[in-house]
Amino acid sequence: MVTGLTRAGRGAGAVDQSAGPPSADKRRASGRYIPARRAVTSIVVVLAAWEVIIRVFHVSKLTIVSPSEIAIAFKNDVVDGSLQHNLSISMTQFSLGFLAAAGVAIPLGLWLGESRRARQYSDPWLVGLYSTPSVALAPLFIVTLGFGLGAHVSVIALTAFFPIVINTMDGVLAVDRTLREVGVAFRANKREAFLRIALPASLPYIFTGLRLGLARGLVGVVVADLFGATGGIGYQILNAAQAFNTAEVFVGVAVLAGFGIFFTVVLKYVQHRLTPWSEVHGH
Repeated sequence: MVTGLTRAGRGAGAVDQSAGPPSADKRRASGRYIPARRAVTSIVVVLAAWEVIIRVFHVSKLTIVSPSEIAIAFKNDVVDGSLQHNLSISMTQFSLGFLAAAGVAIPLGLWLGESRRARQYSDPWLVGLYSTPSVALAPLFIVTLGFGLGAHVSVIALTAFFPIVINTMDGVLAVDRTLREVGVAFRANKREAFLRIALPASLPYIFTGLRLGLARGLVGVVVADLFGATGGIGYQILNAAQAFNTAEVFVGVAVLAGFGIFFTVVLKYVQHRLTPWSEVHGH
């Protein structure tokens, strides 16, 4: 009798245990989608409030239009093919400019972070040029390179360059001194210390610079189209603004914002894969 009760108790205990709180893996799997749900919720709430405010207060369409009117303008641009044409031009220019900026800025930032002498010589130039509005330098590229692809790519690369190089340099400078001392203790040479300590430790800073450079590069798309453009999202925004077509202006802005969000998500995913130790999880 006692044995039977013991077994029954154990069986009940097993049932209770299986019905207990979810495991860490299940909680992690469910928590993975929380940021996405919150982001979607915030977008839906803001767009709904925007639509209601426009309809209730009858705001002038020269100032701002409702999301539904922007959606109609977006649909019309897709149907007539103008959006695809302008988007193709802008994304080609942006991709070339951003890749050129990253390809130069990351190695340069790593070198400046490792070399104090080079950093001291270049610091006033980095600060001065970074503080100069890109729109002030854009005409120089137009005069030198003409109104073609090269000038627009150069303007975009210039706007994206400085956040990447500065953050990369700061990432190398922020490497924990203890890690460097461990490398010295294990007799690592400069190359090994750089590849195994400095570079991995600076990767989160590099990705931060890439995200900032991405945002600046998308601004550069519009800046480049200020001068002699014949197509592109910036060209569409400028033409719509001159014609007081507010819906078309918002279409161009929304497209650039959408691509900014998309590329940022991609960069965050790559960063998570390469630097999982830098992730801070929370709800």
